[in-house]
Amino acid sequence: MARTARQRERQRRARVRRIKRFLRKRVHPLVWLVVAAGVGYGLFEAYRYTRRNPWQVGLGALAVAAVAAGIWYLVYRLRKARRRGRRLGSGIDTMTGPEFEQYVAGLMRRTGFRAVQVTGQAADLGADITAAAPDGRLVVVQCKRYTGSVGSPHVQRLNGTAWTIHRAEVTMLVTTGRVTAHALDLAVRCGIMVVDRPALASWISSNQPPALPRQRQP
Repeated sequence: MARTARQRERQRRARVRRIKRFLRKRVHPLVWLVVAAGVGYGLFEAYRYTRRNPWQVGLGALAVAAVAAGIWYLVYRLRKARRRGRRLGSGIDTMTGPEFEQYVAGLMRRTGFRAVQVTGQAADLGADITAAAPDGRLVVVQCKRYTGSVGSPHVQRLNGTAWTIHRAEVTMLVTTGRVTAHALDLAVRCGIMVVDRPALASWISSNQPPALPRQRQP
């Protein structure tokens, strides 16, 4: 019984090998021949159409070139933005937390903020930096020099102290890390301005601070 089963298995494998050999030697060349014939016929018809309709073909080629150029430009801008988001410069990724706070404070001074003070201590209750915005509003900044994710708990703690304890008129979370979607959603609902890695890189390269939110409603 076992010997018969082994024989059937050998026969099945032999049939599979014969089919594979047939496909490899006979079918593949036929497929390539059909494809080559189809491509040749398509090129011939394209040539005939071009001879009959040169203006339409020229305009179509220009339209295709314009679309391709537009797509290339968009891809170029996206790649440039990603590279800019990865490159903060000035060794920021190797800074300690206090060094990063001093760096952000200097960046704020250079870009129009006044009365910038670094207050970051163990008991700062979320206010690493305080400053006056160009329009005079009190800005409270929390700095997170992270390589990982900044989640909702960071936003919750800042929201619990910035408005009520520090009397902030603008609250800003500045980080080198990746802000999670939940944290971003919570920040929007709490009126907290998030400056993530790409926004910080843009701030540094352009010397233009991000647009501050409107006056917060009590």
